Amino acid sequence: MQKFGCPERFTHMVRQLNDGMMVRVMDNAAVSEAFTVANGVKQGCVLAPILFRLMFSDILADAYRDKHPGIRIAYRMDGGFLNQRQIHSHSHVSTANIHELLFADDCAPYATTEGHMQRNMDLFTTASENLELRIKTEKTVIMHQQPPNTTFNVAHINFNGAQQ
Repeated sequence: MQKFGCPERFTHMVRQLNDGMMVRVMDNAAVSEAFTVANGVKQGCVLAPILFRLMFSDILADAYRDKHPGIRIAYRMDGGFLNQRQIHSHSHVSTANIHELLFADDCAPYATTEGHMQRNMDLFTTASENLELRIKTEKTVIMHQQPPNTTFNVAHINFNGAQQ
């Protein structure tokens, strides 16, 4: 976490909360023996979103290092959002390349072509594996939105050896 600029005090506090964590699994009425958890956070832990974002930042930095898949957007911040003349004006316009949107523990990568989406998934999978993280294929969904007035084509994206 210090690699991301987290103060040593914060890192120490997180370690204290999680080091030596023991859990039991309950299935119906049966309770397992206690065992140590070496990684992850407790279900419902208030730090989970923060720790997730830190980890995800590393995954995304690794995945998209020197790569530029995603969608390019143009935006302006001059207060002319609803002014029709300013909307069509090209002055004061900035651009950015958006790779993904993050919410809670979900990631929505963006691409403009099927090939770019496949590349996104390949980069993301490799970066996750580099950090020894597993992505649950059964919880992964590919959403494909066609441009207006075009024939719908099903996207064929391979992910962890399975087609989504």
